Amino acid sequence: MRRDAAPWRALLALGLGLVVLTGAGGTGASWAEHDARQPGTITSGGVSLTTGTLRTELHSQQPAGSRTYASSTTCTPDPGYVECRVISTTLTSEALVPGDRVVIAQPVTLAATGTTLRGTLAVSSTALTSAARSAFSGSATTTTTITAPGGAVTSGSSVSIPVSVPTGAGVGTSKVRISISTPVTASAGGWGSALQDQSLFGGTFTYTFAQTRA
Repeated sequence: MRRDAAPWRALLALGLGLVVLTGAGGTGASWAEHDARQPGTITSGGVSLTTGTLRTELHSQQPAGSRTYASSTTCTPDPGYVECRVISTTLTSEALVPGDRVVIAQPVTLAATGTTLRGTLAVSSTALTSAARSAFSGSATTTTTITAPGGAVTSGSSVSIPVSVPTGAGVGTSKVRISISTPVTASAGGWGSALQDQSLFGGTFTYTFAQTRA
């Protein structure tokens, strides 16, 4: 398995929060005088996305001890899997077996200002695998899970969570987990030579913040 491109890129759109300050005191006639006056201030809000350390895991359904790994760092296997290795630094040296699951995990921190700013934080992983890359890649099932700062969990092929500065929803650090699961057998039967020199995933997954009107 080879790594063809950086595993992620971040996209964001800046939103605006408005704070209007007006002149106070005096009478209406005072605005006609020649003294300098401060008519008010408009302050723009903003959004920033910061990604944390990327972690890649290999989950195996093979009997324990029946295969070798380049990585010696273990992790907890998902339900239905027997062994797990952290392969973040050994990715290009690992060999895949049909039925394996590759997990990409990364924290992403959203900071936002603006008294009325609202929007959504979306994660899209659909570009990671495709039949155009290989039959093995096209057969894989990709599921993305976001655990929001408040603990709510959202899963799907491409998912999003609400963001609201007034309520605090979505502001802070979310945990993103992308699972790429491969089938034990090909749809037309055994894999055979179809697995030789095949790439499972590459390209990018994206984070996108999109502002919505309050």
